[in-house]
Amino acid sequence: MEKEFDYQWSNIPSPLIEYNQDRVKEILKLTKLKPTFFNGIECLDAGCGNGRYTYALQQLGANVESIDISPEAVEACKKINPNTHLKNILDLTPPPRFDFILCWGVLHHMPNPYEGFKQLSKQVVKDGILHIMVYHRETQTFYEKGRNLWPTLTEIEKMEYCRKMVQEYGSTLHGWWDAFNPEYNWSFYPIDVKQWFLKNGFGKIKLTKRKSINMRGVKL
Repeated sequence: MEKEFDYQWSNIPSPLIEYNQDRVKEILKLTKLKPTFFNGIECLDAGCGNGRYTYALQQLGANVESIDISPEAVEACKKINPNTHLKNILDLTPPPRFDFILCWGVLHHMPNPYEGFKQLSKQVVKDGILHIMVYHRETQTFYEKGRNLWPTLTEIEKMEYCRKMVQEYGSTLHGWWDAFNPEYNWSFYPIDVKQWFLKNGFGKIKLTKRKSINMRGVKL
């Protein structure tokens, strides 16, 4: 599974994953949390990719541990965060030790997203926050043709297909590759994701962005 993501992190750059202040603005917009919340707290970037949001959390003053299953992603993230490890979310072990966990765009690519969520929930300390982003079911029909076509294409054809999508619809090569390449692309409704939080001892649950489900909860 990890090799699904190696190619994009080592071969497909994007202005949307560069380390700059835009990432800081994004993390604040996505979480709807004040900048002062992050100062000095212990954070986990679960599925860090190249570390674009690890960088943002560091800029906000957090102590960050970053994990990913892609060796290429881990090597990229280590350039900004030595505390980066090759690790699967399912391999995280108690006790809880994080004040804030970010898992952005990761769970919907796992074989069993809810199992991943449960494992993350065990890492959050009392009054800590878990913030996740997963695909909204109502937005995924648009990608189905590409995902069905993807296994029949060569690597060169895949890149050309992504370039075509950029020309027709915008976004980036990196973004389109990420939309088509993973084996698993689960999607949900917000009410389903809210139940995950409730079942795992979270309250003050807030949907901060609907089109792609950004949701956070506080561990009770």
